[in-house]
Amino acid sequence: MTYVTESELEEFVKRISPYKADHGRSRVKRKLFGKAFRTKEAIKKAFEEEFQAYDKCLNAREEERKSLENTIRGLLALEGQKVRLGCNLCPRPDQDLTKLEIIDWQRLRPQDSDFEFVSKDDGRVRIDSETRDLIIDPVDVLDAGQYFCINTYYREYEEIYQLDVLFRERLKTTKYEDVESGKDKYLGDFPLVDHNIKAFTAWSEWTECQDCNKKSIKKRVGLCMVTKIQKDQPILPFDLPIMELYPDGVPCRSTVLSKEIASIKRVKNRRSEVTMADCYKECPTTPGYTVVTDDSGNITEVLEAGFYSLGSKPKLPPLVIRRVLYEPINKHLILSCPGSKKYKSLIRWQNGTLVLNPLTIKRQTRGRVFLDSINRLHIRRLRMTDTAPYNCWSSKVHIATIKVIVTDARNDNL
Repeated sequence: MTYVTESELEEFVKRISPYKADHGRSRVKRKLFGKAFRTKEAIKKAFEEEFQAYDKCLNAREEERKSLENTIRGLLALEGQKVRLGCNLCPRPDQDLTKLEIIDWQRLRPQDSDFEFVSKDDGRVRIDSETRDLIIDPVDVLDAGQYFCINTYYREYEEIYQLDVLFRERLKTTKYEDVESGKDKYLGDFPLVDHNIKAFTAWSEWTECQDCNKKSIKKRVGLCMVTKIQKDQPILPFDLPIMELYPDGVPCRSTVLSKEIASIKRVKNRRSEVTMADCYKECPTTPGYTVVTDDSGNITEVLEAGFYSLGSKPKLPPLVIRRVLYEPINKHLILSCPGSKKYKSLIRWQNGTLVLNPLTIKRQTRGRVFLDSINRLHIRRLRMTDTAPYNCWSSKVHIATIKVIVTDARNDNL
């Protein structure tokens, strides 16, 4: 199995998503009236700018409603990531933001096509008290469907989203050098004329080299996609009108695809890909001496690389994230490294000081412990002996320690 970082997959899914969401922000930016606005003229100018932005927001909103374009926003998300659906409001600059309580969210139930209000806060799904955005963290495949931001005072929809959640899958691995030499090849486009669709691969950009000053690798992800061949003709045997929300195609593991399309052999069996290529980059050179002078130009300090001036505070490294989890025995536990999305290097897991080798741990534990394609640690059928601190690293950076305490539900003393 080839491992890619979760941030690589999420960034690629955002790029192919038909709706490029500016998550969690109203259309009108509020200014903070603090020390920057000490004069009446400055306050007046700020108010004028906000009202101009407000008028622009209203005009853009009206143009959207008059246009013949589809008002449903298709949004792709990867199973397990954080999703924020924005209501994109146009509040008056002099409006009390607490009045936004009139904004609520509803979901169209797929089982009976009836509406239900979204719970304001059940831990995983909540509504932001300030922006009224809907936050789902982490998103699950069962969360897929249509969501409506509703102004309950005027009884009208502010935004409609079609949220599509992609299943995780194992990726087909190819080496770029093998493709160039003819030893291997990428999966090509495959038209299914009888159904008026074709399966193809949409590729991400290349990542950076993982290491420097030595031979290393770079990667790119190819996502299996489905699109119409003749855009103005229906899909056979049953059309799928929702495809119009996805002009660049729908991922093969999408919840949008009907069972009839998803079960077609050429779609069902086609895998997404990841390709690797050899690369080389030089490490950053070690900086030389730094000369510090005073206001008169006199030298006060000469600093070697890695040392800081006495007159300035050094930037401290980020603190290690620490969490404690109490989990019942026999549970299937999935650990994600918190805060790992900002790091481009692959994630390394340790049980205490024991490094968990992703290539051998599954065989050593007979499939009970393993790492998936996005470096999440899985522990099936938790045992009491699994109680331990689990550390995740990116290169030489210690990101987090998650202490797992396995409890026995039969023990009444706990």
